Amino acid sequence: MKKRNFHIRCDMEGVAGIVGMPQVTPGVPEYAQGREWFMQELLALVEGLLEGGAGDVSIFDEHWFGRNIDIARLPCGVRAFCGKPPYRADWAGGLDAACDGLILQGFHSMEGAGHLLSHTYEPDFKAIYINGKLVGEIGMETAVAGDFGVPLVMIAADSAGCDEARALVPGVVAVETKISRASFGGECFALDDVLGRLRAAAVALVRQPPAVAPWKTGPVGLVCVFKPGAYLDELRRQVGGLFISDDSIRIDASSATAAWAEYWQLKLRVQAKI
Repeated sequence: MKKRNFHIRCDMEGVAGIVGMPQVTPGVPEYAQGREWFMQELLALVEGLLEGGAGDVSIFDEHWFGRNIDIARLPCGVRAFCGKPPYRADWAGGLDAACDGLILQGFHSMEGAGHLLSHTYEPDFKAIYINGKLVGEIGMETAVAGDFGVPLVMIAADSAGCDEARALVPGVVAVETKISRASFGGECFALDDVLGRLRAAAVALVRQPPAVAPWKTGPVGLVCVFKPGAYLDELRRQVGGLFISDDSIRIDASSATAAWAEYWQLKLRVQAKI
């Protein structure tokens, strides 16, 4: 029997026990503890996949500058994409058609919901729309995976992030790491309880994946809405022709991956100037 392959995208705000940005900000004292909880979650997930009989397991570090994974603790054979290498239209950070499922670990809900640590990718975003549908990073990464025929099969996140994933992909396996109670407050579970549920869910996922389909968007009109500030000002100077309103740009592309890859290059140009 062919072994199933899985690709993990990992973030930190949705990790168990995380309720404030100092816990996920590199260089801040509380980050060390937040990173340890993140690693324990990631390892429970990976070890559960391997115990269940998974074949290839790869990970893309989405958080901050992509330097959060302690590769010395990863099991042999597991690959991690660190440093956030930019997506291309034909390359989505190591995720491709050979993957049987996408897993999102440590993710959170989108900007504007008022839930625990909710935001959309980076502080400068107000909103993102794919063909008119409002999405956060959960939706964007699900759409990127869908371009390669890969479904979102599992998410480990706070309650609001899990709800967002369930609304987008009914039937997705969702492991709640904590319950969102406020923008900077949550109901947290004992870490051992979360790790046990993550490992068990990962084992079961490999042996009996959920009957979910890839989200195939087709050609994409990507609209990005930004908050006022230096980033928006520089973006306007760099690519004024893409603006459809004072705070919004539109990118049309053949796929979600191609649109996001184009935006990523714009972002790098802007960040180099500010």
